[in-house]
Amino acid sequence: MSSARTVVEVSNNQAKSRYVATFDGDPAGIAAYERSADTIVFTHTVVDEDLEGHGVGSALIRHALDDARLQGLRVVPKCEFVGAFIEEHTEYNDLVG
Repeated sequence: MSSARTVVEVSNNQAKSRYVATFDGDPAGIAAYERSADTIVFTHTVVDEDLEGHGVGSALIRHALDDARLQGLRVVPKCEFVGAFIEEHTEYNDLVG
């Protein structure tokens, strides 16, 4: 029995201030943010209801936080999902300040 491999890809749509996730090429979710010189405030995360539980949200937030780290940004997790993700993945605690 073969298992289909699904791929979550994430990109930063700076014009719309959101990270965008696709799942096997289809739109799957967004993480909206507000950006200032040295801070990124995550305000809202949405994942397609049909894809919940497939790791889309985690992949989306992990990518966004890794990107924030690369840019030297301080993270403010106004969004509950982002806050919970950071709480569960303590390797990101240093970003919150």
